[in-house]
Amino acid sequence: MGKALRVLLVEDSEDDAILVIRELRHGGYEPHFCRVDTGPDMEAAIGGQEWDVVISDYNMPQFNALAALEVVRNSGHDLPFIIVSGKIGEDLAVTAMKAGANDYLMKGNLARLVPAIERELREADRRSDQRRIEHAILQGKREWEAAFDAVSDLIILTEMEGEIIRCNRRVVQHFSSSYQDLIGRRITELFYGAHPPTCNAFLFPENRCGASEEHDLDDVSFPNLPGWFNVDCYPMHSVEDKLHGVVYIIKDITRRRLMEEEKRVSDRELLTLYAISFRLTSEHGVTKIIGDILFQLHNMLKIDFSMVHLLMEDGSLKLKAFLGISAEFEAAIGTIPKETAWVNQILAGKPFTARDLAGDFPAVIATAAAAMGVQSWCAVPLKTGAKVIGVLTVAHKEAKDFTDRQVFLLGSIGNQFAVLIENHLLYEQMKEKAAELEKSRKILKKNLEEIKQANIELGRLNAAKNTFIGMASHELKTPLTSILGGLQFLYQYGDLQMSEEQRSIFTSVYEGVVELKKLVEDLLSVSRIETQGIMPEKKPFNLTKLSQEVYETFALPLSKRRIRVEINKDEVSVAVDDGLFRLAVRNLLENAIKFTPDGGVIVVAGRRAQRSEVLAEQDMLPFYPHLPQGLSDAMTFYRLDITDTGIGIPLQERVRVFDKFYGVGDIAYHSSGKTDFMSKGSGLGLSIVKGIMDAHAGLVWNTAGAAGSGSIFSLLFPLED
Repeated sequence: MGKALRVLLVEDSEDDAILVIRELRHGGYEPHFCRVDTGPDMEAAIGGQEWDVVISDYNMPQFNALAALEVVRNSGHDLPFIIVSGKIGEDLAVTAMKAGANDYLMKGNLARLVPAIERELREADRRSDQRRIEHAILQGKREWEAAFDAVSDLIILTEMEGEIIRCNRRVVQHFSSSYQDLIGRRITELFYGAHPPTCNAFLFPENRCGASEEHDLDDVSFPNLPGWFNVDCYPMHSVEDKLHGVVYIIKDITRRRLMEEEKRVSDRELLTLYAISFRLTSEHGVTKIIGDILFQLHNMLKIDFSMVHLLMEDGSLKLKAFLGISAEFEAAIGTIPKETAWVNQILAGKPFTARDLAGDFPAVIATAAAAMGVQSWCAVPLKTGAKVIGVLTVAHKEAKDFTDRQVFLLGSIGNQFAVLIENHLLYEQMKEKAAELEKSRKILKKNLEEIKQANIELGRLNAAKNTFIGMASHELKTPLTSILGGLQFLYQYGDLQMSEEQRSIFTSVYEGVVELKKLVEDLLSVSRIETQGIMPEKKPFNLTKLSQEVYETFALPLSKRRIRVEINKDEVSVAVDDGLFRLAVRNLLENAIKFTPDGGVIVVAGRRAQRSEVLAEQDMLPFYPHLPQGLSDAMTFYRLDITDTGIGIPLQERVRVFDKFYGVGDIAYHSSGKTDFMSKGSGLGLSIVKGIMDAHAGLVWNTAGAAGSGSIFSLLFPLED
């Protein structure tokens, strides 16, 4: 099968077209062809698909080869165009070749058709490759020019003599000129103008660079261009590898220079502040430290004169430290009067700067300053918070203004000075306080030794007291029991005939012996509690039944009172020492009866309580503020409440009633009846109750009764699961 060939035939004769196609097939091609014989048909064919070659007759009724060449040329396609005609003169053939035809053949002799086509196809391929190369070169040139203009540096190409032959857009922008105005000018004239060059940035290239080396000139500045620049130069060679010119790359480093200068200034300032901060903890005297810091200021901030004045109580400023000033100026400025114009501004916490001292200082100070050569000065307050304690003054021999940055830095240094001075003043005060504290510590140590000895003696006396009380109570108990028994027998069964006066005396003696016996028993109980002599022997008991038994012992005295006592029974068993429990309930019932007027009610009731309920009991906190510390680990408790409708206990005294020998108010306050239970008592009953509850790992507290009247005494016992 032959090679494919796309052929556009411009022919009005179908027979001639068949002859051409046959010749192509004989030459080894398999043509795909289309025959047209008018201009519109040819335009449609070229626009509709791609072709390898155009073969055209010269003359046709409605068309000709020259018109067909015009159609090909207008289409933009580079197609081989071969004329095959039956009759064509030499002149017509030359005209057709000039118009763009690649070759012409006679229809009677088609032997050259295939070689001509192959030749023209090769030429078409060569032209296509050439166009692609030219397009690539053009595209590369445009891309290079775009990159050349996009570079932020100034790029200038010069001849060997220094005339500019090319530059990028950045150069045009920097000089606010046009490209045409820059080309042809000498580079030194562009950058230096009429000024003579101050450096070798644009000298003859061989003095700066060789055939293969590059050169980087240090930072330079130019009269015709503001800022700082770094100049690099590179050799530019011709196609023959000869030195043809120079490429200059001028980098704008103004921002870098500014940043470097800013860094140098910042480093110097930070180093100054660090030097000051480093001395804040120094143990040297404040005057020496200030002198050292002023020396740092002179070295780092290039200051010629400096002074530190401290504020006195009269409002004047007294010289504390200085550096660089003359003896005459030191004597003149030793004290700055508070009437000086700028002092009020300093005391208000604001800095002050000036060049002329004549209007800002007294004449003697201004004269001495002028003799030293002071041209400008700045004063900043020394502040701790809002408090001004002095002023830092610095001065230059040059007549220049202090910038806001310099004033701010001096203000920061002034604040550091103020902290330094305050620290040393506080340090001196602390040393004095430390001496006083050491003296007080020795006195306190001596007093503690004395207290320790006193506590030892007090413990000995307390032990002797408890021993005496226990012995006395024990010895008194036996005779008192005998006396009381005899009096009870005589009082109840003796059937003595006595007058009313004699009976009243006898009754008083009997009641006195009863109270004395109770006092002796209370003293004995307190003695046992304080000496940790209570060791409860616990057994399960029904506490409401025990309370009933205790109540029955009050039957005789209660017969003369109109008080109703209710004891609510339950079936709960609690492990207690029954003797100690009876004593606790007896004291509580006795108090309830004593402080409840006739017509009142006393209720004894018990119930189980869970641990969460106990911990939530707010009324217990004044008595046991550290709960649950000290509370039994039991999860269930038994609570016994003794409630009365008596006169109650003031809120501020509820906790204190459990103290030994403490009584609420005077005896009239306690006298709620005119028969038994009338006396104020020893003040030991409730302290005994608390001691008994402590021995049982229980709690006791009291609250106000319903509606704020009367009292409720609560006993809490842990239950064994």
